[in-house]
Amino acid sequence: MLMKISFLLTIILLVGCTIVSNKNSFVTRKTDPNIDKSFFISSDGYKHFVEHWKSDENSDVVIIGIHGYSDYSNSFDLPANFLKKFSIDFYAFDLRGFGRDTNKGVWFDKEFHIKDVYEFFKIIEKKYPSKKKFILGESMGGAIAISLLKEKNINIEGLILVAPAIWDFKEQNFFLSKFLYIFSRLFPDISLSGKNLIKVIPSDNNKMLKEFSEDENVIHKSSLSSLYGVVDLMSDAYKNISIFEKTLNYNTLIILPIKDYIVPRKPIKEMLKNQFIKRNIELNNICIGVYEENYHMILRDIEGERITREIKEWVANSDVCNYLYSFSNSLSRIEESKNYHILDKN
Repeated sequence: MLMKISFLLTIILLVGCTIVSNKNSFVTRKTDPNIDKSFFISSDGYKHFVEHWKSDENSDVVIIGIHGYSDYSNSFDLPANFLKKFSIDFYAFDLRGFGRDTNKGVWFDKEFHIKDVYEFFKIIEKKYPSKKKFILGESMGGAIAISLLKEKNINIEGLILVAPAIWDFKEQNFFLSKFLYIFSRLFPDISLSGKNLIKVIPSDNNKMLKEFSEDENVIHKSSLSSLYGVVDLMSDAYKNISIFEKTLNYNTLIILPIKDYIVPRKPIKEMLKNQFIKRNIELNNICIGVYEENYHMILRDIEGERITREIKEWVANSDVCNYLYSFSNSLSRIEESKNYHILDKN
């Protein structure tokens, strides 16, 4: 039974990737973090490809996107091109081991990702001191954003979590987690693929999915070391949702697609049952968007532009949850909806 769950977890969460173990040897030289043309250079000299969707000169908002697992910064091309029409600048960079990185396929521990996003944010903060700054984390990027805000003190206007990958897997599956940890150390480079083994629908946008499957910058297989790394990252994010229990100096928008085959819904249900978080929802400090007909890659769904437009409206006035997000019954809507992730069906 444990092997079955582990196997399913590998397939469902990752939908591919060829990632090997983290190596500190990729650190090169110490430098001041900076953006040089098409690259973000972090403090250890690591170079990341950067995308900037520049809006007009009247822009007063900038969003920093953190991409999901197996993806890279170009995954924001559809929503970012839409947002820039409304005077919203959008930045994203390829996380270590992803996209066009020369070390594509290498898994780096979460501390690297948190440090990199923090340093990138400080560059943007210095470059645009008067602009309102938002962080948007999609899937694994949402987990990174949550842990970043738990560990670092940064001044943002708002946080946007899109299908965030949060899951208390290590606590609820202690022995399986240990099993996975041991095997990830013994056989870190074993590649796994869930192709043709289980039906996973990440989006209803077939044109986009075809391009995604053919994109050489996307990772399509996964190793045991990367699997454990993502599980560890999601588990940390689940513990760190305690940040939403207190009064925050920023507002949060959480976008939840119901037809999510990638991330289990149970952790979100538990989060919404927390009385302190419920209180923040009632105060409009946290807005919840529930979308019954959308999938994990919601911003790239056929109706992705509509959801992006709603993000644009929330960014314009993040102190108020409009009618789309002011759900007093968010929890009941989630609980009453059909389950799509296999672990939500148990």
